[in-house]
Amino acid sequence: MESVLDYPVRLIGNACFWVQDLASQVCTLFTRRPFRVVVLSLAIAAMSCVDLYLTLLYVTNIGMNEMNPLARAMMEYQSPAILAAWKMGTVMLSIGILILIRKQRSAEIGAWIGCMVLGWLMVHWVGFINVHQTLDMELAQNQQDASWIMITTGDEGVGSMLPTVID
Repeated sequence: MESVLDYPVRLIGNACFWVQDLASQVCTLFTRRPFRVVVLSLAIAAMSCVDLYLTLLYVTNIGMNEMNPLARAMMEYQSPAILAAWKMGTVMLSIGILILIRKQRSAEIGAWIGCMVLGWLMVHWVGFINVHQTLDMELAQNQQDASWIMITTGDEGVGSMLPTVID
């Protein structure tokens, strides 16, 4: 005869079995190259969105040095929309190619390289944000540098939602 106390024990046993089964299925998925390429592609997309947001935030508010000559060329149009369209278009094209050839070893290598490059870029952004507050004098001097870029858009842009301080 079963006791009322047996129900929680059986429930915990079933939950443990379910968790083990789920963990086994997830581990099985990660052994498959196409799944890894898709996950890495999603990580590339997420980091690219963060990069685009931060780029638009800084370039429309204070300006920044853009070392990528292609991105700098897009920024010279003085349009956040053009920059965003170019960035998202190149990312979607790259991810599309990776997903299209996701069963190939080269796709996984490319996805890992893309994640590492964007991971390095995220670390760079963290460093840039941390030292940004002490760069007022350097910002003024860097405006003479050819790689310095600022998009002046008036009321549009990512940074337009920031509060304006009036003395």
